[in-house]
Amino acid sequence: MAAATSFVLTQYFSKDVITSLFYLRDDCRDDMVKGVGRHCFTDYADLVALMQQPDPWHHYFVSSTGVYSAAALMPFRLFALLGSWLGVPQLVLFGYLIALTMAVLTPAFWAARGARGLERLVIFVACGAAAIPALVDVDRGNSTGFVVPIMLVFLIALCRQRWGVVAVMVILAALVKPQFALLGVALLAARQWRLGGIAAVGGILSNLAAYLLLTPHDFPRTIVQTVDNMRGHNSGNLNQSLLLVSYNVSFGRGLLLIPDAIKNGAGDLHVGYLSGARSLIGYGVLVLIVGCLFALGRRVPPVMVGIALLATASLSPPLVYHYYLVFVLPVAALLIRDPDGPPGSGIFDRLATIEDGRRAVGICVSLAAALSIAQTPLPFSPIISAWTGRLDLVETTAALAPLLWLLACAAIVVSYARKPWSKSREDVSIPVSSQPVTANAS
Repeated sequence: MAAATSFVLTQYFSKDVITSLFYLRDDCRDDMVKGVGRHCFTDYADLVALMQQPDPWHHYFVSSTGVYSAAALMPFRLFALLGSWLGVPQLVLFGYLIALTMAVLTPAFWAARGARGLERLVIFVACGAAAIPALVDVDRGNSTGFVVPIMLVFLIALCRQRWGVVAVMVILAALVKPQFALLGVALLAARQWRLGGIAAVGGILSNLAAYLLLTPHDFPRTIVQTVDNMRGHNSGNLNQSLLLVSYNVSFGRGLLLIPDAIKNGAGDLHVGYLSGARSLIGYGVLVLIVGCLFALGRRVPPVMVGIALLATASLSPPLVYHYYLVFVLPVAALLIRDPDGPPGSGIFDRLATIEDGRRAVGICVSLAAALSIAQTPLPFSPIISAWTGRLDLVETTAALAPLLWLLACAAIVVSYARKPWSKSREDVSIPVSSQPVTANAS
């Protein structure tokens, strides 16, 4: 359906579907590393250029690059130094893109291993090679993709209740993107107090060490500077119009999508419309979901807690670019393949066997994952078109992703609040009659 809609909009209505789904093609500046043609993989090029500055947090392009922590900037410092040392920064860029591509394809490789025959190819294409979030992340060259393998291991460890591995993954995820420190709530919900404390202390110490390594002469001033930049970025003070763009998939934009559309239809939508609420709604959702998960505790299966936390940590800030939807890739992998189940079974197959149901949770999570991966262009213009003059752009179903994930989180909370997880039956295996028949069965 996505391919057919894209063809009709491109061929018959002259719409720029590729830019609508991804980002601008011509994104190069004179100070950027040369990319491919007119495309320079903006996020990578900006951060490599930033690493040439003595103070990475005091820079002219601070609106998007100054919000990175020292640990998040360390890989770009290494790539910048490697490019300068080799004298071929474009080759280093290709190496970075290869590593990033391997990272975002990790869940697809893992899920495909649990299938047989042609199913492996279908799963790999659907969850990896043709997944819009994965392609967008590589197209931007954003380091968010490096969190994807960490998320996958995090969810698998929650399935198997390997709490030590969970703690390590929380620390690693917070190093790449600080907001994923929120994943540590999974340990607190499971009442793993000691490991939760270890994860918190480990995350703090590792981030402090990164600041000391990156800018020892300005420590600890750079920490305060980073916090100030993040506060301004997340409040939308730097550019309120960014909160209305089609590429923003935050909870705030999703919940205000209908009011924005009505206001835009009347020709009265302005940049500051509901700016206060737009900046705070996501954090209100975060507090509500995290509070519910913590209060429910062991009533909720750890993997369901992990899925809800991944969605909440990714979509709560006021400005969330659509490459953050890569968190869906490891979730989809577990929907396809249960780490401890027979071939062809996903995590909801086992939960259904153990608990006799949870159909609403399965439908909501599966629908949110499917529509986040297979984004479809829609035959009407996004709000930002009137301001940019790009009337050839169209809206996409990515705008619905935050609402679908909010619904999925609500389904998880309500379902397990009404009926707790039957942990006493967690070791019940899937009946033999429901297991797929293998050709090599003895």
